[in-house]
Amino acid sequence: MQKTFIGILLVILGVVLFALNNSSVVSINFWKWGIESNLSLVIIIAVTFGAITSFILSLPYRAKKNHEIKNRDKSIKQLENQVRQLENKIKYAIDKKSNEQKVPN
Repeated sequence: MQKTFIGILLVILGVVLFALNNSSVVSINFWKWGIESNLSLVIIIAVTFGAITSFILSLPYRAKKNHEIKNRDKSIKQLENQVRQLENKIKYAIDKKSNEQKVPN
């Protein structure tokens, strides 16, 4: 978690430094719409839009993985309960067997 956070911060720092070093004015044309803006602002907006888009597109995958994790946790708990029950049955059988051997016929 911390390595990921540090990696993200380093990428953001790199993008900001790159954007600040490229501060010339550029012309952006999109269909009939056109604008002239600072290149650093364009870079930061493009990176931000890309990050938001990738986050939104990863949501279904994350939801599926979280659902799988919850299902696995549930099955692990059920299996642990079965193990406890079997251990208790074994202890009970051993105790019963040892008590039978102690009682003389």
